Amino acid sequence: MNILIIEDEALKSEKIRTLIVETCDPSQPNVTEVRSINEAIHALGGGNFDLIIADLVLPQITGSLDSQDATSQWCEHIENHASSRLSSWVIMTGYSDIAKDARQSFARHGVAVIEYDDGDSWRKILSNRIKEQFVNPPMDFVIICALEKERAALQHCDDVSLGNFMTVTGLDCRDIKIGTLSGVAVTLPRAGLVSAAIGTVKAAEMFRPKAITMCGICGGIEGESELGDLIVPDISWNYQAGKIVGGRLKPELVQTHIPPNAQTKLQQMANGDMSRAIRKGLFHSELSQRKILTPPMVSGSQVVSDKDVASSIALQSRKVGALDMEVASVFAAAHDFFNGGGIFFAAKTVVDLADENKDDRYHEYGCVLSARFIVKALNALLAPNLQ
Repeated sequence: MNILIIEDEALKSEKIRTLIVETCDPSQPNVTEVRSINEAIHALGGGNFDLIIADLVLPQITGSLDSQDATSQWCEHIENHASSRLSSWVIMTGYSDIAKDARQSFARHGVAVIEYDDGDSWRKILSNRIKEQFVNPPMDFVIICALEKERAALQHCDDVSLGNFMTVTGLDCRDIKIGTLSGVAVTLPRAGLVSAAIGTVKAAEMFRPKAITMCGICGGIEGESELGDLIVPDISWNYQAGKIVGGRLKPELVQTHIPPNAQTKLQQMANGDMSRAIRKGLFHSELSQRKILTPPMVSGSQVVSDKDVASSIALQSRKVGALDMEVASVFAAAHDFFNGGGIFFAAKTVVDLADENKDDRYHEYGCVLSARFIVKALNALLAPNLQ
């Protein structure tokens, strides 16, 4: 665990460090100490911290005798920087009047403000927050699955270790490690937009991951994708949103794009030899030459097994490549959680063309293919953040 102490008073900083040692014994986290606002901003920009313990009244520059209230700067960092948003913050100050004013500002971000004094009350509160980090450390990633067979497919991926099943805030979770990365795979209680939105929000708030992704199977749009293609959408929306006028839907395209940093890396993976590599050892050789595509994917609350309905949905925007029942909600929930930052994406295999010929023939194949891709993508996207 990595802890950042932002404190200009040496004695107070030493007391905090001593408490950390006592609370974490025998395991000891990596502790970084800085003395000013500028030093703190530099440290926050250069590393990932699980817990940040910050004073409120600090000099802007180390060594300066002039101190200022850093409330607005800490709040801005939590709100607009993904690394700070994914960290747990504790604010400590010996100025009761400043603490009173700051509580409302930090409450919007779920951050506690502790009044520091010569007693033991602050020690108990801070010790509990440190213990929480050991019991519930932030995860590297969360994988959302609509079906259990989509989650089970992860066992067929290289460098993956599946752990125990657990129930967390009503979510069906399973521990998973991808190399050195730690995460959770969540199977939703049912398919659909509402279940996906609720499940993603709960998982994000509980596990505070660096990345949120979804794997599984989907329907393709004839002419834009083929059976066995892997769809890694760059954008998604609810195709049922809008207004019905004269018996026809006038769609409202509330679209969510994946983050630019993720989009670039995923596009590079799609353009390379990845498609052939992740199909190695799978049955259905007739699909061996299929591609990885990055078109829009739309989501709705219904299973579509009608060619005409699928065609009408595709008319909402050019190049719609596939449709499912969850991705739009996962993208929207992840976008809001990361506040425009973070990493989120999805990968789903086309196992039918949303027509009357829908069947289960390619389900297992599709689940394994998409699982293999997201495992490689998570490694590619998160590995730079660990250096």
